[in-house]
Amino acid sequence: MKPARVAVLGGFGLMAEAALHDLAANPRVGRVLAADLNLSRAKAVLAKLPNRRKVSAVRIDLTNLKAAARALSGSDVVLNCAWYEHNLKAMELALALRAHYVDLGGLYHTTLRQLKLSSRFVRAGRCAVLGCGSTPGITNMMVARMAESFETIDSVDIYDASFDPALTEDAFLPPFSIRTMLAEYIAPAPILLGGGIKEVPAHSQAETLEFKAPIGRVSCGAVIHSEAATLPGFLRAKGVRELAFKIAYPESVKRQLAMLVAMGLSQDAPVQVNGYRISPRHFVTALAQQSAAQAAAGQPRDFEILRVRIRGGRHGRPLEKTWDCEMRAAKTLSAGAMGVGFAGAIAADLLCCGRTLIAAGAGAPESVLDADSFFRELKRRKIFHLVETIAHPLAI
Repeated sequence: MKPARVAVLGGFGLMAEAALHDLAANPRVGRVLAADLNLSRAKAVLAKLPNRRKVSAVRIDLTNLKAAARALSGSDVVLNCAWYEHNLKAMELALALRAHYVDLGGLYHTTLRQLKLSSRFVRAGRCAVLGCGSTPGITNMMVARMAESFETIDSVDIYDASFDPALTEDAFLPPFSIRTMLAEYIAPAPILLGGGIKEVPAHSQAETLEFKAPIGRVSCGAVIHSEAATLPGFLRAKGVRELAFKIAYPESVKRQLAMLVAMGLSQDAPVQVNGYRISPRHFVTALAQQSAAQAAAGQPRDFEILRVRIRGGRHGRPLEKTWDCEMRAAKTLSAGAMGVGFAGAIAADLLCCGRTLIAAGAGAPESVLDADSFFRELKRRKIFHLVETIAHPLAI
C-alpha cells in the first residue's frame, strides 16, 4: 500500500496542530498538506513537528471550492479541523477530491444535515466519518465497544470533565473552540428521554460526580452535542430510552461565558464600530485564538477524563458498566488538543487502510470505524488510559 496523502483543514489551529504531530509520526502517512486561510502560525507549528519534511503549508479558502480542490489535489483523505460551521463545505471539497472525509463534530444539527450527504459518498466510493475527535469520537467508540456486553440498554450517559491550572479568573483562555463553547452555553441541549429526542435548557439536568484528582468533585450539565444525533439510532435494537452528553465547565470559564453572552458578544450580526461593521462573535473568536496561540508557547498541564456509563441488562440481570478514558498533557501538546487531534488522525489513518465497517457512505464513528483497530491505535499513543468499573447486579 502506498503511503497516504492527508489534507488537514484548519491546519494551524490547536486541534489541527495535535493531528499534524500524529500524522507526521505515522509511517503509513507519506504527505500531509496543512491547509488554512490564515498561515500566521505555520512557521511556529511546523518547527515543532516530527518528520517536518512530510508537512507542507497550503493556503486555501473553502468558499472557493475549485481553487481549494486544485491546491489539495491527490489527497486520499480530508481531515477537517476547522470550525463546525464549515463542515458541509469541507465535505463538498472531499467529494470534489474523491477523498475520504473526517471531521471533529457538527454540534448535533450540522451532523444531521451532513448525514444527508451519505448517498453521494456511496456513489463516490468513499467514507465520511462525522465527529471523530475526543467527544464526539472517542466517546462514540467507547459506547460501541461497551454496548457489546449488554443484551438490553436502558440509558447511556456521556461526561467530559477536565482540570487546567492555566484557567483562572485573570486569563481569557477557553479550553477549546470559543465558538463551540458559546453555542453549548446558549443552545438547548438535545437529549434522548423516554425514547424520543427532547430539548432541555443548556447545562440543566445537572449531576455531581467524582473524578480522579486533580479534577475531583464537579457538576456536569447537559449541552448540545453530536452523540445524541447518532447513538440513539445505533443502539435502537437494544432498546435504549435515555442518552445525554454532559460537561463540567470550570467556574471561571462559566463566568467568562456568562459575561460574553450578557454583553452580546455571542451574536453574529455585525455592529458599527468607528465606521467598520464587525461581528461580535468573530471579534471574540479572534481574541480567543490570540490567547490560545500565546498559551501554546508554554508547557501545558491539563488533565481530562471522558466518561461513559451504560445501564441495562444481560442474561436477565441488571448490569451497569462505566469506562473512563484519562488523557494527560505531553511535551508541547495539551491533553485536550491531543484527545481531539489524535483521534481525528487515527480515523484518517483507518480510512486510508480500509479498516472500516462499511465500504462507502457517511456516518458517525461507531457506524463506520472498526472498533478493534481504533482502540489498538489509541493504546499505541500511550497518553490514553482506559479504566473500567462494573456493577453487576445493578443496585436498585
